[in-house]
Amino acid sequence: MTRFLATSNPLGRGDARTSKFIRNLTENPASSDDPLQMPVRARYTEEQDDNMDQDMEDDASDDGDDDIDVDSDDEETTIMRKSPEERQEILTEIRELQKAVPALREDYRLLDRLGTGTFSSVYKALDLGYHSKWDNQPWLGHHPESSSAHYQSLPKPPGSKVFVAIKRIYVTSNPERIRNEISILTDCRACRHVSQLITAFRHEDQVVAIMPYHRNDDFRDFYRTLPMVGIKQYFRCLFRALSDIHARRIIHRDVKPANFLFDRDTYQGTLCDFGLACRFDSSAPQTLGACFHTLPSAEHPHGRVLSRNEYSAPRAKDRQRDARLKSAMPSEKVGYPANENRPSSKANRAGTRGFRAPEVLFKCGAQSGAIDVWAAGVILLFFLTGKFPLFQSSDDNEALMELAVILGRKKMEKTATLHSRTFATNVPTVTEAGVTWSSFVSRQNPDVYEPPKASPTFSMMMDNDTDLDGQLHTDSIPPSSPSRAASSSKSGTPPVDDSIRESHKRDVDLAFSLLDGLLEPEACRRMTPSQALAHAFLRDDGPDEHDTLPHPFKSGVCAKYHIVDNVTEEPSVLVFEPLQPGQTARRLGTRGVAPGQGIAIGREPCEFHQDSALYG
Repeated sequence: MTRFLATSNPLGRGDARTSKFIRNLTENPASSDDPLQMPVRARYTEEQDDNMDQDMEDDASDDGDDDIDVDSDDEETTIMRKSPEERQEILTEIRELQKAVPALREDYRLLDRLGTGTFSSVYKALDLGYHSKWDNQPWLGHHPESSSAHYQSLPKPPGSKVFVAIKRIYVTSNPERIRNEISILTDCRACRHVSQLITAFRHEDQVVAIMPYHRNDDFRDFYRTLPMVGIKQYFRCLFRALSDIHARRIIHRDVKPANFLFDRDTYQGTLCDFGLACRFDSSAPQTLGACFHTLPSAEHPHGRVLSRNEYSAPRAKDRQRDARLKSAMPSEKVGYPANENRPSSKANRAGTRGFRAPEVLFKCGAQSGAIDVWAAGVILLFFLTGKFPLFQSSDDNEALMELAVILGRKKMEKTATLHSRTFATNVPTVTEAGVTWSSFVSRQNPDVYEPPKASPTFSMMMDNDTDLDGQLHTDSIPPSSPSRAASSSKSGTPPVDDSIRESHKRDVDLAFSLLDGLLEPEACRRMTPSQALAHAFLRDDGPDEHDTLPHPFKSGVCAKYHIVDNVTEEPSVLVFEPLQPGQTARRLGTRGVAPGQGIAIGREPCEFHQDSALYG
């Protein structure tokens, strides 16, 4: 059975019912004529409610026993490691969700809560129909063996237990926000190291999305001890994810450790939570007060600084000169009004405090994927300083001052001018030149050049799983275990020899060089994800990045055979039909595809155009 035709009611763009579903979300979140509305499969009576409660209690028996011996590799019993009070709270939520979306109980067995946020909660579940009911190929993709994302395309062994993450989007969320997130997740299918949308459906006012479950570690448990080989893999995965979504003109807007699931045993990372994501704005207003840079383009992914004949240079200089004069005034004459009544600038400021790029703080109206790169640079700062979090301002003005103390007045003024803003301050700790990022790191972490203390267990793993070029082989790494942090802390620490120390020093210097490119305050001059992957710190001896790059639909070597309907926006491919009796030549026909299908990888055509004799 094809997942896109099942009663799970997916929202994939390849499903002809998708567009109507998206429209209905905006018009009426509880519309009864929605063709994707899930049929009611059960009507609960009080007796059935009691039976359901008993089933859930049986699954989590012995709530009062705090010393339960749980198999560390048994993902089905992770809830038992939580306190009795938290277990009861989670079980209550699961029961309520199963009542709100009855069909969940038929296709999935909910096991635990993975997390909760402002707009949604995420639960771990067992997929009961993975091996017998669904066609999983569209979301698995076709990543080649040479790709770091090849594991995403590997089907689960027959008969194995398959876990998924079920995201319940709260009914209080704006319908347009829900539509946007589902639409973006659909377009991100086949992206490397990005959480894939398996399916999504609704029942009345309830909307849930199903995604693969990714085992991961809490960032706080490893950011101080992860060795350089692990840090490199962390950012290779992250920048490949950003490279792929930016190629689809999508900005994540909320890149942070909590939204990048990293397993320190397998060194696999996955970018998740696209709740704040948006698409590139290709029509930002070029009016008075507009930025002095262009919109992002294929040639300039982060935009381009306008030449002097493209804007009024004297006016910009006059504004900044006035700002400098104000900076020299007494403190009572410098600042901003407590009750601001001037018209405010309109710009998307979505994101998490401490990760917002300067252009977001300056309310730039033409933002690009550069804001995601800045956030990635902040994460690298955590690894190098050994401090998390670092920036904790309460508002945008404080956030600008935090950056000004490091970057200095000159860079802040130049960055402000780029976005048609001015920057003025007489705070004495804001110097003219500021400090370099490497100096800032060294002040925060004087031992930055000291290799992290590794346990004998990790050293043994590195000896077995790396070759001379330092590349990690994940095939033989044991599965992750919840008890690994505890076992590592009890182990002894082997001495660090001079060769390791020297190698670590080289890596730190290269990391500083990368940091400068990621935390460049001017967005147009900030590194792109592709440039970051080509940097000496992250560059590896594997295949060329372009050879494993999943192109957006209608791109790649077979792009001329890919079409999107102008009205329905449904994707399809042109394929030659088999010869019929009496025909001397094949006819070119149209075949509809699901999201994630028809993706050309690197220099190779997609799965529908492999025959070079026909499509070459």
